[in-house]
Amino acid sequence: MDFELTDGESLMASEHELIYRQITEHLMHGTNVATHAFTGATADAGKPSYARSATVSAQESRDWHAANAKSASLGVWGLTVGEVIIANSHVIEDSKAPLSQGKVRSPGHCYVDARELDRLALKDLRAQLWSAAMARKEIPTREPLADGELDIDIDPA
Repeated sequence: MDFELTDGESLMASEHELIYRQITEHLMHGTNVATHAFTGATADAGKPSYARSATVSAQESRDWHAANAKSASLGVWGLTVGEVIIANSHVIEDSKAPLSQGKVRSPGHCYVDARELDRLALKDLRAQLWSAAMARKEIPTREPLADGELDIDIDPA
């Protein structure tokens, strides 16, 4: 693959590291995760957002998303860097890349590179990433608490 890294980007190579994807309503097809969920939509410009497990937990990633994103996360799914490589793509960590004024980026932000893929290559990448994520299943997290809610565990004993 031919690609270019920009300022603040680095190629991720630790094949066992998980990357977390927040699944929102627009990434669902009815009650199922859509096949395009792991390669993003047109608005992603071929750079769907993920978060590195070396930097944040799945829960921390979901909590950050709840506090900062426009659409609620319905759950967290993951891929390994190795699964992305096997699918003929790569993961780029860009948490140190410059941001436009007023923009925010999640801790450990990275993306699966789906830029400049033709229709057939994108379809193949989608199928492989979706299959890998579905085999792993959803990563357990809880819905973030609303403002004013307390997380109290009451022991009935």
